[in-house]
Amino acid sequence: MNRALAIAVLTSLATHALAPQPRMEHCGWLVSQGNELKPQPDQALHPSDPKTLATPPAQAKAAYCIRDTLLSYVGDERVLKLGLPLVIRSGDKEGVLEANPTVLFNYHKVGDKYLPGRQKE
Repeated sequence: MNRALAIAVLTSLATHALAPQPRMEHCGWLVSQGNELKPQPDQALHPSDPKTLATPPAQAKAAYCIRDTLLSYVGDERVLKLGLPLVIRSGDKEGVLEANPTVLFNYHKVGDKYLPGRQKE
């Protein structure tokens, strides 16, 4: 590896290491099973970790992360680049990061599953 590339890689890793990171993060995929989405945990999916992301299963409609706080962190954009929304949960609150209008998360949560459409108010 040439010296300039090595310095760029080390700078990138140092910058990532100094960025705020979640203290707790459990992630996975929301996969289509019939007419609903169900969580499928994935120990290899950690957007906040600079390692290569896990590959989503073919039936994944979104990724999810359960965190200690309802914040977006460095690395979340990597999930969006996979073409999937990212559902972030903290306690009883939830937020969704979406890349663009063609990849919308049009589901609502009922228990531990997600049903199509928005929740009726």
